[in-house]
Amino acid sequence: MSSAAKPIVCDTTAPNPTEYYGTLVNTNIRYEDGSPVTIKGFLGVKFKAPPNSGITVDVLLNPWQQTSSEKRCETLEDGTIIVTAKIIVESSHTFKPSDKLTWGINGDLTHDTDTYVNSFELYADELPSGYVEIQCADAPDPALKNAKQVIYLEQDSTRESHYVGPGETISPSVVSGNYTVKVDDLADEAQTVVATALVSPDQITVVTGETTTVKVTYGNVSKYSALNVEVGQLPSPIEKEQLHVTVVKTSTGELLADFSSPGNRKTELRRLPSSGKADINAQITLNNVKYSFFSTISLSNTLFKVSIDQDNIKSKEIDSSGFVDLPISLLSDVTDPDTAISVRLSSEASDLIYEQAIPVSQGTVKLEVPVAPGDYNVAVKGFISDWTVYAVESPRTLTVASDGSTTLQLTARRGANLKVKGFQEFLSFGALSDLVDLDGTAFVAARASSLFKYAGNDGAGDPGINLVDDPATTKTVELAAKIESQLEGDHSVLPIMISYTVNLSLGDVISQLTNETQLAHSFGNLILSLKLAKEASKKPVPAGYIVNPDFLGECQKGVRPDFVMPVRNSLEEALNYRKVDVEVPSAITDTLKGYVFAVNWLIRTVAEEVTFGWQVNLWGVGSSEWVYLDESPAEKAKLTANYIKELGVYDSEYAPDFLAIDRYEADDFTQRAYVNSYCYSSYEWGRFFDFCSTLSLELQVPVAPWQIPASRIPNTTESVANLEIEHWGSGGTYIFGDPSINTDYHNIHPKILAIKPGSLVGHETVEDLFAHAQPFDLSYPTYEDFPLRGIFAVLLGGGATTGIVTTIGKTGPWTQEKISSYMQAPISLKSTASL
Repeated sequence: MSSAAKPIVCDTTAPNPTEYYGTLVNTNIRYEDGSPVTIKGFLGVKFKAPPNSGITVDVLLNPWQQTSSEKRCETLEDGTIIVTAKIIVESSHTFKPSDKLTWGINGDLTHDTDTYVNSFELYADELPSGYVEIQCADAPDPALKNAKQVIYLEQDSTRESHYVGPGETISPSVVSGNYTVKVDDLADEAQTVVATALVSPDQITVVTGETTTVKVTYGNVSKYSALNVEVGQLPSPIEKEQLHVTVVKTSTGELLADFSSPGNRKTELRRLPSSGKADINAQITLNNVKYSFFSTISLSNTLFKVSIDQDNIKSKEIDSSGFVDLPISLLSDVTDPDTAISVRLSSEASDLIYEQAIPVSQGTVKLEVPVAPGDYNVAVKGFISDWTVYAVESPRTLTVASDGSTTLQLTARRGANLKVKGFQEFLSFGALSDLVDLDGTAFVAARASSLFKYAGNDGAGDPGINLVDDPATTKTVELAAKIESQLEGDHSVLPIMISYTVNLSLGDVISQLTNETQLAHSFGNLILSLKLAKEASKKPVPAGYIVNPDFLGECQKGVRPDFVMPVRNSLEEALNYRKVDVEVPSAITDTLKGYVFAVNWLIRTVAEEVTFGWQVNLWGVGSSEWVYLDESPAEKAKLTANYIKELGVYDSEYAPDFLAIDRYEADDFTQRAYVNSYCYSSYEWGRFFDFCSTLSLELQVPVAPWQIPASRIPNTTESVANLEIEHWGSGGTYIFGDPSINTDYHNIHPKILAIKPGSLVGHETVEDLFAHAQPFDLSYPTYEDFPLRGIFAVLLGGGATTGIVTTIGKTGPWTQEKISSYMQAPISLKSTASL
């Protein structure tokens, strides 16, 4: 830090904090002498905060420009958090008094408020920093002379990586503060030679302008074998199956490795014994035919490769003596001769799999081959007939008796009708528009089917005013029409407005629900938006609406349907102000349930032409932590569905058309997400969509995952410079697939793997998170079974989250290409594949 730098000051307030959430707001950023502050790249910020579960920052600059942020937190002994941040700008900016930084603190700002308010230190294009001199000892073995030693400097949820060669010294600049120092073992690329690394000291304090020294030395050197098992193309009919692979020590039978592998996957086994022999066995038995591979290798201090594919896999029918017939009985009210479901039984104990397609009509059929007695896991996918989803309920496990008395009982349960007013007749993709490109270039390139934007001026219902106009609504409807005109054929594009009649997103639930004036304003502003949408459109369905994000989730935490609130007066005031001459039904009561009914009635009364849905959150059950745990997504979804039923959201003639489901609007590998414990691997994304599936089935309502981050995972060959600017994440990769990531988390860029997510994630690093998710395969899209989950559309991105547009992060063009490719053969919502 320059000693000649002039002190920067600002005005800071903490308006209306609660014990759970508050904001620290910086304005009037200036030098102490009153002169303006200009930054070329970033504004450095340090301040104190209370213990919290996450910190966000919203930046409002004049003139507006795209910004991003980097944050790190250090916890002091008394629990106080020292926050160090960069507010990064795309171009040079001179601060004006009205420029505003709003720090959202998920913690208690009601105590020691002045301490936090008066703690801000600001720096232009710098932060208080010192140097860490990292001295690395010589390589303890010639095989390690070209290896790189990794040193980690950690502060709470932040991990900073540095790389140094043996015998070298580096002195990187590091932000001042206290750090824990960790090191990896020093190893060659295949980990056949590994040295234990020791670091001293393991706790350091970096002082501004000073140098702190860290020394890395080495202990024992160990020698190992390494083995790459490369499974190539598997033969029919097991091309989509997984081989069970074991590696055992020949002389003792010791199990060295045990894993499953699909086709076209390489599994790297490391730190195996450096001598002796090992047997590699791969097998699967499908419908009483065994497919197998066997090889023996002599181990030594080197890397071995074993290839398994259709050319060296042998097949042979197994002895089925003592096997029994298994009838499958399906209870169904569907008579569709062209549709079938796949029934699958798998035995963990014997690698036996049975799979067969059966018709969806009610009746009993028998598996075509006899079944070995024993215990099996049962998997049955649903089906779609005449637009309606059916889930097929079955026992999770089945014991097949040796006397042939077992029958597998299945029941087809009716779910949602996927033909949703205003939307496509196929699974469709849409995304947020920031209304920057009013030609819709990104949406045309993607051949998107919808776009969404927040209605009004503040995007949250504008509760403080009766709006005179709503340009956001008009521009969004006009933009959809312009995009549609540039697409060939009869491709339609639906504009969707996000509208709040009460904003519970920032908490303070009871106060918001009982403020009659604000409720009246927001009711009226919804009426205005509905009218403008109809005026701006020439289509039978002028627009779609998603109403009241976070309302159901916040209320589910403890607000009962009979909670008293001023519904009728606020609604009548809005109708009168907007000159809508209609009588409020007596069924609309001054309760929370009455309020929900009022919103549905209002939309159907003012603009029956539009399509609309409410929104629900993953965390309505009290927390979203369950997604990382061994808790049933179905049970969480049922709790949410029961609350929605209690409120009567989808009852009556005014019922909405669909339900939007929100995870959390942030790209997983940005601090706004992972610090707040929203950092998903394929495992968590799968559980999120399981939640969507059950919620749709329980309500018999079609669902649209909304504000889903379309960001992708960068692989090891890509350039990753700034996580906060580039907006990497896992949502897009999970939905659309990426062969470069494939089945191995080692293909993920090391900067991503080194991220330390929030404590609720339950894993120290992203690498640990993905290791826990194994086995996974991100090569292919997962959207193919979305319709079977009751999903008719996916709405991507958000105000600061990757979607289709190119103004947020680096993934926009990739997403456009993926959606455009999908649109060459979109998935019909009318029925599943025929027999």
